[in-house]
Amino acid sequence: MITRNGHTFFIIVVVLTMLTELLSSCVPRPTVVSPLPSVTAVISTDAPYPTLTWTPSDTPFPTLTWTPAVTPTPTRTRMPTPTRVPLPFLAWNPGEGYFRLNGKPAFLFSRNPAGWKPSDWATIAGMAHQQSDHFVRVGTSSASMGGYHGYGYTPRGEIQEDWSNNWENFFDTAEVNGLYVLPIFGGWIDWNDTGYNTWRDNPFNSSNGGPAGDPREIFKKDSPTQLLYLKWFKMVVTRWSAHKNTLAWEAVTEVNLINGISQSEGIYFAEQLAKVVREADTLHRPVTSSVADYSGWTNFLHSDALDFISLHPYALPDGKLDIYLLQEVRQYMDLYHKPVLIGESGLRAATPDSADGKITVLPNARTGIQHAIWADLVSGAMNGRALWWEDGYGIYFPALGMYWVEKYTDVEAPVVQFSAGVNMDGFKPIPAWASGKVFGAALGNEKMVIGWYRDASCEPPDWNMEPVISNQTVTLTIPGTAASWLVDFYNTKTGTEIVSSTTVTRNGGTITITLPDFTDDIAFKIHAQK
Repeated sequence: MITRNGHTFFIIVVVLTMLTELLSSCVPRPTVVSPLPSVTAVISTDAPYPTLTWTPSDTPFPTLTWTPAVTPTPTRTRMPTPTRVPLPFLAWNPGEGYFRLNGKPAFLFSRNPAGWKPSDWATIAGMAHQQSDHFVRVGTSSASMGGYHGYGYTPRGEIQEDWSNNWENFFDTAEVNGLYVLPIFGGWIDWNDTGYNTWRDNPFNSSNGGPAGDPREIFKKDSPTQLLYLKWFKMVVTRWSAHKNTLAWEAVTEVNLINGISQSEGIYFAEQLAKVVREADTLHRPVTSSVADYSGWTNFLHSDALDFISLHPYALPDGKLDIYLLQEVRQYMDLYHKPVLIGESGLRAATPDSADGKITVLPNARTGIQHAIWADLVSGAMNGRALWWEDGYGIYFPALGMYWVEKYTDVEAPVVQFSAGVNMDGFKPIPAWASGKVFGAALGNEKMVIGWYRDASCEPPDWNMEPVISNQTVTLTIPGTAASWLVDFYNTKTGTEIVSSTTVTRNGGTITITLPDFTDDIAFKIHAQK
């Protein structure tokens, strides 16, 4: 085991030559030092195929070596072919807060798949399709997709053909499932040489024949390493942009966690990557780069290199993910005046097998995740679900595996049903005041408002709830001038069943609604009446 910041984390022990390929699926992020509260999260890629055993141990990592191999004959690992379904039309228009689904602004649902082998990725894509999700966000440094331990370039900056072919096959599989793909590139684990990292395996490492004697050369302006990486990245974008189900690009992930990088260097690197995307992608999909939460990098988030913000919220220290999401999304929207996409999220960033991460596998954790997805919807974010461990990365833990991932496959289903067909055009957070036994939020415009409220006492770690919540009210500041509003209350376990309806009248700029008796949570849609 290893200790970081006073917390103990257990590491999966594998065959020595494959240790580095696990990457950060089973290690914590580096600590971010900032004036704001520290939030820990992980960016992970996956591992090779062998059976794993997990043994708590204080044994340090052994010294590993890697010998650059002759580039193998390009192969393309075929994934199971499902029955083709129509690919919806998804696009983002600059200045809008949501992607458009078949022409109308819509709230989307996404997943972060993972896998020991390409067929695992295909399986999770199929699960996403079955729940009517819209896109998958994929870490392209996955060793299960080939390349040099998941790296997609050679020491000379050429594309690793087996790596690209396997990923392009996944694009095809996703398209057959009616899904778009948001690829993410790079990150701290590739370019750090302290703590847990894969710098030893990086083909750009000079010990492997690459140009970089020091990993920090990647963010040094116009260094040979940076220029070679940008050349490779342009080739990848040019090739992959031919896939019509490419949704957007996350050009570098959690860049602030690269050791020694300054904000100005991070901005320059992200701007160069964004320039490559905008030149190489002839369909002009949006591009972003991300930082870990509470980075303090406000100038980075204001940069034109980010068409939208990719937020990675993990609920430390208490696991109250729904509260954290509502606060963070709205704060980022207010501060940066950009759409906010939930890239990844979770009750904890720490691995599920660690003391700090055990909340992820507690008996009632599913309730906390369901609350978080309802909070996604009413927060103002572009998408929901977007989990880490539950979407895919739990597969790497023998006690969890694909069985545990499958248990969460339908967790968003009621929210999908509730939000289906809702035109999110002009939707903004609605100022709201609720009586003391409920917590939630509302979102809408002058014609329609949606909202979700839960039992305020139903919180981690047990998520105990009152048998019935009664006599609670919510007051909303409604835009527009409509005097009369029809309120339909929905069962949050189905997202389709209307449990009761009422009509309320505007009083100045507000309306007050009385919630029906409920257990756990309640949702509503409010329509302006002519």
